[in-house]
Amino acid sequence: MSQLIYSPLGALNQLHRDLARVFDGDASGEPSTYDTSSWIPSIDIREEESGFLVLADVPGVDPRDVDITLDRNVLTIRGERSTEREEEEGGFKRRERISGSFVRQFTLPDSADAEGITAKVNNGVLELRIPKGERNQPRSITVS
Repeated sequence: MSQLIYSPLGALNQLHRDLARVFDGDASGEPSTYDTSSWIPSIDIREEESGFLVLADVPGVDPRDVDITLDRNVLTIRGERSTEREEEEGGFKRRERISGSFVRQFTLPDSADAEGITAKVNNGVLELRIPKGERNQPRSITVS
C-alpha cells in the first residue's frame, strides 16, 4: 500500500491555481478576455545620490513591445510578452511561463528630472535611470 504524503505547500499551490481559474479565466487556464494584466514583472527601485534606478525583470519581452511614459510624475511601464502557440500532439505539455500584457505605475518624487530619463534592456532586465533635478526648495518672499 502506498503512503500519501500531505504537503501544505502543494495544497496551497493547488488552491492558488483553482482560484486563478475561477477569477482570471476558464477551466483551460487561459486568461479571460477581461484580464487587463496577465503577469507583473518584479521591480527593484533604488535611490542613488544622482538619481533613481529602476530595474524590471522582463525576460522574453521585445524592447519594441515596452512603452514607458511619464505624466504628472507618474511613471508607467507597459509591455507585452508574446509566446508562439504550439499544437499539442500526443504528449504531455506543461506551461508555466506566463505571456500577455503588463502595466506597472510609480509616482516619482518632484526631484526627478523627466527630461533625463534613459531606458535600456540587458539580459532580460529593463533598466531605467531617472536623474535628480533641482529640488523646489521652499523660499521666503518678502512683502513690500
